[in-house]
Amino acid sequence: MKLFSGRKPFTLRGSRIAVIAIIFAMSPTACSSEESLAQESPAIGAQSAAGSATPIPVPASTQAPPPNPAQSPAPANIDIAWNKLPGQMRDVGIGGIDEQAVWAIGGESVLGGFEISYWTGSAWDVVEGSGALAIDVAPTGFPWIVTRENNIYQWNGSEFVERPGQARDIGIGADGSAWIIGTEAAPGGYKIYRWTETNWDEVPGGAVAIDVLADGDLGEQQQSAPWIVTADHQISRWTGSEWSQQPGEAQDIGIGSNGAVWIIGMTAVPGGSNIATWNGAGWTTASGGGLRISVDPDGFPFVVTDDQEILQGK
Repeated sequence: MKLFSGRKPFTLRGSRIAVIAIIFAMSPTACSSEESLAQESPAIGAQSAAGSATPIPVPASTQAPPPNPAQSPAPANIDIAWNKLPGQMRDVGIGGIDEQAVWAIGGESVLGGFEISYWTGSAWDVVEGSGALAIDVAPTGFPWIVTRENNIYQWNGSEFVERPGQARDIGIGADGSAWIIGTEAAPGGYKIYRWTETNWDEVPGGAVAIDVLADGDLGEQQQSAPWIVTADHQISRWTGSEWSQQPGEAQDIGIGSNGAVWIIGMTAVPGGSNIATWNGAGWTTASGGGLRISVDPDGFPFVVTDDQEILQGK
């Protein structure tokens, strides 16, 4: 099920921002920063995954220094080519490290929600007898689902095995860490939990949507860093001890195993609402629109539109 063999990973994070800024500054697709989802940030230097900037030193001089392309702001817009996949879906989840696995929820209403399918590269294969409303996929390529009754299941390769607890949304990191939005109300939405391999540990805060940023391969036990969207559309990132609010507003969020972070924003556009990607200090708006989003291992988004079309970005 590997769909993007040999493609260059998509990311605007970290110290690569300066290089990408130069590329987009030269591109005819670069647009005014007035179209950015977030307020325009000052010159962007080396950036950590947590979003803290390291300024680029400016030489002291009585005369203005020559222009430095590395100090150009991130592009306000990027173009994404969208490939429409067959069928109608309500949610999509992508995982895998060496082999990309794309799973989706849609089609017929069944016990637990709607049919669960996986993409073979040319068509959707339905997993008979199972239904869900939310889905995400582990680095193994196996999905976790949340049903209409808020029950949680994990695919073991042949069937869905029920896990304890209840949830409204779920996010799986590239390190295999699983986080959920629970069903008990909390400031910001609903309580947040992380999987301990036997149960769910509560984490302070509340949210309505979640996905997980985690560097490293399955089993390396690295600290996962989920991003959340709250009921009032605020975006925050887990620092390991607390939530750090980020700029902009969103209604859904997706993160690729390469660390690329994408959101569905709040501006109405054809297909749903605007799409944007994290550039290290703010959000760069992409072409297209949707309601739900997930991100492949190379950092390219898949979206579900308001017409339940599923679009593959590249």
